[in-house]
Amino acid sequence: MTYTLDTNILINMERRYPREFFNSLWDSMEAAVVSGDICMCEVAQKELDLGDDDLPAWVKGIPGFVCKSTDEELATVAAISAAHPDWVQGQKNYADPFVIAHAKADNEIIVTEEGRKGPNTEDKNQKIPNIADEHGVACITFFDLLRAQGWKF
Repeated sequence: MTYTLDTNILINMERRYPREFFNSLWDSMEAAVVSGDICMCEVAQKELDLGDDDLPAWVKGIPGFVCKSTDEELATVAAISAAHPDWVQGQKNYADPFVIAHAKADNEIIVTEEGRKGPNTEDKNQKIPNIADEHGVACITFFDLLRAQGWKF
């Protein structure tokens, strides 16, 4: 199985599991990227540029980590935007449709810490798992990824 990361996975790694203390976690992530098991879409990667940490340089320094958007993905993003016009509001959620579209196009599982919202949730409050369900894309959490990869630290 292959996985695409929501930005919150790397942001949380930086905050909760700094490389200084969890070097083997970071090495495992890098190895999974190099082996082609994990990637992130370019729009999600651009969200990292908004931060003031070393994540953007780290991601850009690993070949194959960032995948370019394709026409197929852009068509899915357009479909998501048409079905959920109030979901993306300025900077809020702007990469989320691209994460879903990328995972759908490459038959990947999304790794995100976002939880599902209940039925009848307004578009502006939707989360990746809700919209991913509509497109047949599975979502798992960071710890689910660790289990799937067999990583133990």
